[in-house]
Amino acid sequence: MLRQGRVMMVAADMIEDLRSCELFATLGDDEMRALAELLGDACEIESYQAAEHMFDQGELSSKLYVIVSGQVLLQRSVSMGGKTAGMPLGLLGRGRAMGWSAVLYGPRYVSATAICQKPSEVIAIEGASLRAALEKQPEIGFRVMDRLASLLGERLKAAYNTIDAHL
Repeated sequence: MLRQGRVMMVAADMIEDLRSCELFATLGDDEMRALAELLGDACEIESYQAAEHMFDQGELSSKLYVIVSGQVLLQRSVSMGGKTAGMPLGLLGRGRAMGWSAVLYGPRYVSATAICQKPSEVIAIEGASLRAALEKQPEIGFRVMDRLASLLGERLKAAYNTIDAHL
């Protein structure tokens, strides 16, 4: 079914795409099915063209995004010496997740801009719905949040390396 140009997903359709996501990599088959069923209609497929922005730094967002296909550049605008420049934070492909703060805190202002480098499809998951699903299944929730903490540490280290390379 279509809703505002986006395709609503049903649990069976999203399991394989979610399985490829770095955030859910530690979950087994039964756990993925349980999570997908709990998420239900909280997931939508969104399509973007090359050069299209998925979201912009400073924009309010309540979604976690999982890249199904394509390639997305995460970029942060920084001011240095009176000049503003875009600093690349990472080039993300299939299975990578963005918008993690929506899972931890609810709607938040995003800290970077996501620009599609190729035509891309993502699963957009309402962060509050994902958090509620993880709370209903605490074992799954712990493993996903533990994985999220690990991924955030890796992203922070990569961001520091990028900053060091540009200074």
